[in-house]
Amino acid sequence: MRTLLRSAALAVLLLPLLGQAVERAGLLDLERQLWQIRTNFHMYGLMDGDHAYQATLEEKVAAVNDTLAAWHGEGETPAWLADVRGLWDGFDADPEREPARFDRVPVAMAERLAAVDDATDSGFDDVHALLAHLQAVTAAYTAIVAVNAGLPGEAESEDAFRAELAAFDQRLDQVQARHKGEAALAAALKETRVKWQFVRGSLVKFGADAVPFLVYRYSNRIGAELEGAIAPAG
Repeated sequence: MRTLLRSAALAVLLLPLLGQAVERAGLLDLERQLWQIRTNFHMYGLMDGDHAYQATLEEKVAAVNDTLAAWHGEGETPAWLADVRGLWDGFDADPEREPARFDRVPVAMAERLAAVDDATDSGFDDVHALLAHLQAVTAAYTAIVAVNAGLPGEAESEDAFRAELAAFDQRLDQVQARHKGEAALAAALKETRVKWQFVRGSLVKFGADAVPFLVYRYSNRIGAELEGAIAPAG
């Protein structure tokens, strides 16, 4: 039921595409879902085929399908949307089929979404961007750890990943400063910083001392808390 309600809420968020520009928050939330797919694929391998990660993988693939189905206009399909749908076409949640696509497709789709220049802005776009960035970091980390463990995948270099950690540090600073006067969100961001600082040191452990489950768990907790802080009242 929770999944259905969230899908319905996302569809409402994306309705402005009917004859109007899509909202930036919707693009960022789709990007986050794509990183969640990449993350859960690698967690499935790292956790020896644990069904819980496959179930979440299936849920996230279904969510992307719902999102792309909700994006339809009365006129000509925007070029970016046609490109995104083309990249996604035929994608399923089978972790045994073409493992490399779980890295390649999210990366390619995220790059195309980032290039959309006519999206409409809202008050919490920076928080949506922070959530997407956190999930991108989580996905990249699990990919590096999986590849280092001899599992299928295509990972970024460790140096590039470390640079991404620094970029996230900076983004968190900026978002926290921007919303320091909003009590509920400021409190959630303060808690985000506490959790991030706790796990930050573990994000440079890529071998036998890697802790993907810890990173996965804390990423999910931060995401849930920030989602709650910016959720519409009522």
